[in-house]
Amino acid sequence: MRALILLALLVGVDDPVAWTQAKPGEFPAAGAAKEISGELITIDAVARAGSLRVDRNDSQRTDDYDAALPFTQLPYARTMLHGSYAELRDVPLGTHLHGLFLVQDAPAKNQKPAFNRVLQLEDDFSLFTRLKKTWRVDAVEPDKQKLSVTGVVEGGAADAKPTIFQIGPATRVWKGRGLGTLKDVAAGQQILANLTVCTLKGPGRCMDLWIDEESRSVARERQFEVHKLFQREHGLGCWIEAVDNQAGTVTVTVFDAADPALIKEVRVKEQVAAAVAEDSLRTYDQNNDVRRGPVLEIKAVPPVPGSSGVQIVFKPNPLLEGYRPKRFLRVFAGGWRVDDLPREERLYR
Repeated sequence: MRALILLALLVGVDDPVAWTQAKPGEFPAAGAAKEISGELITIDAVARAGSLRVDRNDSQRTDDYDAALPFTQLPYARTMLHGSYAELRDVPLGTHLHGLFLVQDAPAKNQKPAFNRVLQLEDDFSLFTRLKKTWRVDAVEPDKQKLSVTGVVEGGAADAKPTIFQIGPATRVWKGRGLGTLKDVAAGQQILANLTVCTLKGPGRCMDLWIDEESRSVARERQFEVHKLFQREHGLGCWIEAVDNQAGTVTVTVFDAADPALIKEVRVKEQVAAAVAEDSLRTYDQNNDVRRGPVLEIKAVPPVPGSSGVQIVFKPNPLLEGYRPKRFLRVFAGGWRVDDLPREERLYR
């Protein structure tokens, strides 16, 4: 119980009713998740779990500063890195992340909730890309390890005050299609930055700087290729909405954890393959367990947090006992090769 109280203090939850529980088989309502930011300090890539060192805030006790917040990603959680879809395993340790969190278990009476189920994680690059915001360089002082910047929204106003970040020899500077140096950073540039040790070391220390649009495009494109490779090897995460035993059809909702371009590779009349998974989206032995069948229909449904807004109706042969509503599948488009996975990623070993 003390752990529940500590986690609540870490994220600054004062209102005992200001929380939403992640319920099995249900997507959360828009705006229901709590925003929590911090550095990624541990990960379990296979279990899709980890922990954040939560940003300090005024609602925390100083004794609780920098304590770890363990989390597990929801089956439909989305991770964004460098402006593209990603997996938790793609994110370097130490990266400052902006998250949306829900509560796994309802707290006991008079206790505060533990926000430990992740709906979304995104790095600073992705957040600023989504907000159409960049940092305008005001001054660069490598000798003092200082970078003075002002946030600027595209077509909008600039921040009222500048922000001072730490820089140094460990800061990676991305220029064009390769690496530059701090000498390439100049006043007037519009840049993006990924940070670490935010609030622990002032506004933060720059891990990476992207000083031009070409370098940012390269970062996005490379991460998209990493994402495509993973999804094509592991399949699209989804859960079963309905099973028609008489017709032998299964309807699934694809999670909002894959780039829409990949979801579009699933086409009506083409074959798909489906492998049963658990809520961590690990499959048992996909190379041997998949069942194939034609796609009969692709439907658009209202998107909600966690859902891509795409439903697929297909007819697997045979219809397995494990195909039941709200259970999880990995679905492979017709052109994707279903191959063996590393031993540690399989439920059946």
